[in-house]
Amino acid sequence: MHESQSLFWERHVGLSLPFWKWATPLLKEAFGNDFSYSPEEVYGAVNGVVPGLIRVEADELTYPLHVILRYQIERDIIGGNLDISDIPATWNSMMKDMVEVDVPSDAKGCLQDVHWSALAIGYFPTYLLGSATAAQLAHYCKQDIPDFDSKVEAGEFKEIKAWLTSKVHRHGRRYRSLDALLEDQVGEKLNPQYFIDYLTSKYSALYKC
Repeated sequence: MHESQSLFWERHVGLSLPFWKWATPLLKEAFGNDFSYSPEEVYGAVNGVVPGLIRVEADELTYPLHVILRYQIERDIIGGNLDISDIPATWNSMMKDMVEVDVPSDAKGCLQDVHWSALAIGYFPTYLLGSATAAQLAHYCKQDIPDFDSKVEAGEFKEIKAWLTSKVHRHGRRYRSLDALLEDQVGEKLNPQYFIDYLTSKYSALYKC
């Protein structure tokens, strides 16, 4: 749940077209004649899909691949199916297969994150769980707030924040699991289909495919 909260605002608000219809005039006011882009152009730019080496710089469409790669390596290390000395070569091969990029160095490959050096084994999947949870929460938030997009376009975020407070924040550690909270508050356990549908709909429209 923790990771979903930042991703809700970042992706389902901050990367949305309604948000940039609100924010683009602010950019024009700040930069004057040096800024001549439309909301649609800014929206397309901030949602560009470019396969890259670095997880924290990845777009939201390729980001899941970075997480899956790390999870698979962790799983094989813990399961005794991969030696630690083989991580760099395995990483580089998987990046080529999954993201279609060549890794020039370990610094831009398997050593780019702090997680493994800090023994945070198993944390990477929470980023993808957070993405799925954020998409599910956004779906139900828009059901309860039918004019969600209109509010974002007007820069009115108070009701959206209040919805999250009611459904998530005020409960703290009341629930024993993510599924328990979601089932009680929105009516179903974690369902990744909302995330899949969100990405499919958004990027099919953006890339006209």
